Amino acid sequence: MRNIPGKGVGKKVVVIECDDWGGIGVPSQEAYQSLKKAGLPMDSSRYSRFDTLEAADDLEALFEVLSRHKDSKGNPAVMSPYYNTANPDYQKISANGFSTYEREPLLTTIKQRAKGNVLQAWSQGIAAGIWMPEYHGREHIATAMWLRALQSGDEKMKASFEKGFASYSPAGTPKVAQNFRPNFYIESDADLESVKQDMEDGISLFFEAFGFYPTVFNAPNGVFIDGFDKHLMDHHIRYNAVPRQRFDRSANGVYQLRTFRTGDKTANGMTVYVRNCNFEPTEKSYAGLGHIMSQIQGAFICGKAAIIGTHRVNFVGGMDEKNREKGLGELNRLLAAITKKWPDVIFMSAKDFTKLL
Repeated sequence: MRNIPGKGVGKKVVVIECDDWGGIGVPSQEAYQSLKKAGLPMDSSRYSRFDTLEAADDLEALFEVLSRHKDSKGNPAVMSPYYNTANPDYQKISANGFSTYEREPLLTTIKQRAKGNVLQAWSQGIAAGIWMPEYHGREHIATAMWLRALQSGDEKMKASFEKGFASYSPAGTPKVAQNFRPNFYIESDADLESVKQDMEDGISLFFEAFGFYPTVFNAPNGVFIDGFDKHLMDHHIRYNAVPRQRFDRSANGVYQLRTFRTGDKTANGMTVYVRNCNFEPTEKSYAGLGHIMSQIQGAFICGKAAIIGTHRVNFVGGMDEKNREKGLGELNRLLAAITKKWPDVIFMSAKDFTKLL
């Protein structure tokens, strides 16, 4: 029933969109253990337990799975990774006494922190047509709010900062902004201009990293600011991948749920499409392959593309190789099941899918 509204494509199209690439996440096993001892709830979420900067071997293992499965046209499965294009520059922020936020570009993060030749892996994946990056905002952090929390002197915030971990929030943080994850959550109009500039700067950093501009945007944690799509459109982005409902900040400063349908256009003319399938194999609530297959079938019955949303945490093993093995094992099973059940399926990147809208 949820798939009935919105624009159909009349083909069995599968798009796999994967968020959170490029962010540091948990910097190391040592940082995880240290922060756990300091009393931070590091085991309360798979993101604070398993999510960490991707390594070359993560990408190589993922690419091997994608390459193994071909669609009706003989093309391999393709994943559209949504990148955050900057991280906090902890050294500079510490030096200025938490008075000003400073960012570290994605390329710098990868060159200085990533294990193996990640840049080469990117190039190989793009050339093979199995890795087609898009934009997820500059940071996956509500930077202004995070900086003010650091200025408060909270001891656990201090411990988190010292270990290079940005996803801990003290008691009293609004539920929608927990762990400072939504980049577009702001507390006052005074932050509007800086967030806009950061968003635009992030697109420039995307071009610096990949040599082309993104086509599609997806807001971190399903939180955005009404009207900011205009600024995305001014910087080459014409499409917005959204959940069925997203928290948008209205002109009066209130975050309210907004409902979307595939093919809708915003007041500024940006085209949106809805992620209608959810694949999170390392999440405790994961309901198994049958559930995601039923979501795909629901989309196809209604003539819609199956837009699958997933996250990097499912496919990285820097904190625990078993986490990556589980995620890739389920992805392999899913792709095999899709091609068997629907031999006329077409795998598409997010960019190619937008041409059907």
